[in-house]
Amino acid sequence: MAGEARKGLSPLLAIIIGLIVTIVAGILLAQLYFSYAATISARPAANIEYIDLVVDSGGNGHLVINIKNTGNVPIDNTTITSDLCSLTVNGPGTPGSTLSATCTISGVSTGDVLSGTITVGFTDGSVQSYAISVRARSA
Repeated sequence: MAGEARKGLSPLLAIIIGLIVTIVAGILLAQLYFSYAATISARPAANIEYIDLVVDSGGNGHLVINIKNTGNVPIDNTTITSDLCSLTVNGPGTPGSTLSATCTISGVSTGDVLSGTITVGFTDGSVQSYAISVRARSA
């Protein structure tokens, strides 16, 4: 047995195969990380900056709402729903911008309270809902 040659991989070939496996694993982990990081960094957020219900001399109420996109995902649409007013405002609500909506309601008196919801839909498919309640005031 003293004269037999060793069978198997040479040390150089084993190192090359090990390097290739390590590089491929690193590339796969980097793709997984960047995909995960992009998902985490998407932050849909909106604030109701202003809401007012003003009654004119004819008894019509004018509901005015401003919604600011405070996140980094564009707003796709905003839906205002109450017992007296239903309105949908389509985007584009780019990050940092403000969307405005106005709804005219007949038969409103000073002091009346309007309650409802505002639903904000974002381009990534997420949705946020806000409960609103506003008391009518005279112009």
